[in-house]
Amino acid sequence: MEERNIKALEELTKQSDEKYIELLKNNQLTKILRAIGLFPDQTITNDVLIITQKPEATCVKRMRDWNYYKRSVNKNEKAIKVISHYIEKYDQDFTDEQGNIYTKGVEKLKTDLGYLFNISQTNGKEYDYLNSNRENLAKHFDVVKSALERTARDYEFVYTSIDEPSKIDKENKKVYIQGNSELYRVLDELITNVTTILLDTRRPEGLTDDKLSNIADIELNAAIYAITEKLGNREGKEYDFSEISKLDEKDMYDFKGTLQRVRSVVKQELSNVERAIEKAVRNLSKVEEKVEEKEQEVEKVEEVKQEAEVAPKPKRTRKTKQAESEVE
Repeated sequence: MEERNIKALEELTKQSDEKYIELLKNNQLTKILRAIGLFPDQTITNDVLIITQKPEATCVKRMRDWNYYKRSVNKNEKAIKVISHYIEKYDQDFTDEQGNIYTKGVEKLKTDLGYLFNISQTNGKEYDYLNSNRENLAKHFDVVKSALERTARDYEFVYTSIDEPSKIDKENKKVYIQGNSELYRVLDELITNVTTILLDTRRPEGLTDDKLSNIADIELNAAIYAITEKLGNREGKEYDFSEISKLDEKDMYDFKGTLQRVRSVVKQELSNVERAIEKAVRNLSKVEEKVEEKEQEVEKVEEVKQEAEVAPKPKRTRKTKQAESEVE
């Protein structure tokens, strides 16, 4: 890697770390959580870099990825610089105990500068995958519901009459949800319970309860906040993350591990929901296209009928009359 790239990466890392601490000290963790929801494929470091350079960003990709979706980056747009991690594959020669030389494929994690562009910096074909919003949640409720249920593997979801909005029976792997609730309340309970189940499957990382007694609640609420910010289903709920702003800087850095656990859960849930909605949208489009084609066929038939009705009848000539009389 070129020396200038190494310096640029060091500068980006420093910039991200400083901004990260600044946001936490100013009780602005929600800005990071929103970025985690919008860009779950990125690292926490890159999430901070994105919102630092492009606070209004909602959907970011590399230039070649935008090109794949038939979109081009506008002229004179400034890229969002991030730290890119990728796997480099190459062959390497090894010698065994008998002195035999053999070649083996090797993979190595590499780091370099990455350049992203927000969708607002591009133009071209309409990008159909910005579909995780409140309207589509309602339109494809059954699809979203099934996607969330499948995310919590081995758990059965039961919709019934219970006193509380929902409850988890971990021993019998069942989740009970009030069956007569409003659509958005059902989704809210689904997200809460699925997130709880997924967090239980993640290895311990980040802050422990000896540092913050309510770290488990903060972690759960952080994941729910990120998911519902992306899906548009937060309904004005407010979460208190002020305890994080009171930590010392060392513990704030340790909290990055907590956010990494949060990010992995957010990515899993959102990926499943978005894929389900995309499939539903595509299927619905196919159905609508067929309906439209059928309607066009019916219209053409009606037009032909109307033209036949208004068309003048052929006049009976003398020869026609004579031919008709001969037949008689």
